[in-house]
Amino acid sequence: MKEVSVSLKTGGHCIQSAAKIEFRRITMIILEFTDDTVPQILTDQLELLTEFLENTDFNGLRASDERYAGIIDAVCTLSRDEDGKPVIKINQQFK
Repeated sequence: MKEVSVSLKTGGHCIQSAAKIEFRRITMIILEFTDDTVPQILTDQLELLTEFLENTDFNGLRASDERYAGIIDAVCTLSRDEDGKPVIKINQQFK
C-alpha cells in the first residue's frame, strides 16, 4: 500500500473544517492542470481526504480531544492504517 499523508492544522477551527480547507486547496491545484499530468500524490491525498470526510464521526472525534475540536492549536497528520482506513494523529501542539 502506498504511503500517503496530509497535514491538517487546527485551532480557530476543528479537524473537520481543517480537512475541508485542505480538500478545497488540493482540488484547486488539481483544477489548474490542463492535461493528464496531475501528480499521483495529489489524487491520492484527495482520495484520502474524501474518505476521511465521508466516513468519520466528527462529533465523536471533536469530543475526544480539544485539539480536534479546534480549541487548542495543533498540527495533525491524516494517513492510512494497515487496513487502508483513514486515521488521524496529533503531531504537534501549540500553546
